[in-house]
Amino acid sequence: MCHNSAPPLGGEIRLHTLHNWPYPGRPLYFPPLVEGEEEVSQIGGRYFPSKENCRVLNVGSGNSLLGEHMLRDGYKDVVNVDYSSVVINKLKEKYTPNFFVDLKESLDRGMRLRNQLGLVDTRDDHAASESVAPMPKMTFEVADATLYIPHPDESFDIIICKKTLDIILCSEGSIASAKQMMSECFRLLKKDHGVMIILSSAKPEDRAFFFEQNAWSGIENIRLPSKEDGQYWDQRRGHERKTIQAYAYILYK
Repeated sequence: MCHNSAPPLGGEIRLHTLHNWPYPGRPLYFPPLVEGEEEVSQIGGRYFPSKENCRVLNVGSGNSLLGEHMLRDGYKDVVNVDYSSVVINKLKEKYTPNFFVDLKESLDRGMRLRNQLGLVDTRDDHAASESVAPMPKMTFEVADATLYIPHPDESFDIIICKKTLDIILCSEGSIASAKQMMSECFRLLKKDHGVMIILSSAKPEDRAFFFEQNAWSGIENIRLPSKEDGQYWDQRRGHERKTIQAYAYILYK
């Protein structure tokens, strides 16, 4: 598995958004994409759209707040996919048109306030120069990622897989299903700059096999903070307290 062939990227997705991060006052960041002046930025020869022009796929979304958090962080187009029609229908009931109207008003107020205070990141100049933000968009679809997600090739700039790979690998026929999901995500990512982010509890040596079948241009492993780092999360199982180690895998198409 290749670790250093991909160029470093700038920008932020808040890691505590992607995982059950226990320190809301101390978010941890890692850099899957960059916002730039105008429409794209160039980082080490790799171009990536601004948040306003970035299309995101959340694979195996469940009832996670990830999509909502990404909209609040400035992304404008998030597609949530899950095989459970019950989950998807509940999300559709939760995120009514009024939610998006209220969210847009909140984002517009924040943008005007940042402009008034001069608190504008240089990466956001093109967006902050506008008095209002585009209407955020989030959709919910029933689909089985291990079979087919009904979108054309190269439909997404970024794909996020939060523990979905781990869950698939606990099922019957898991290896074939996991390989199919990885191939489907590779198909859906845009070439030259597409990025897939996988959150997993498995070590790199246990996930490398599933990353080797597609022609990824680079793969990075990020070991998330654990107890020995002074930052960790745990869960109770009866009277036992167990530290949970997690990893982020960044795959560049």
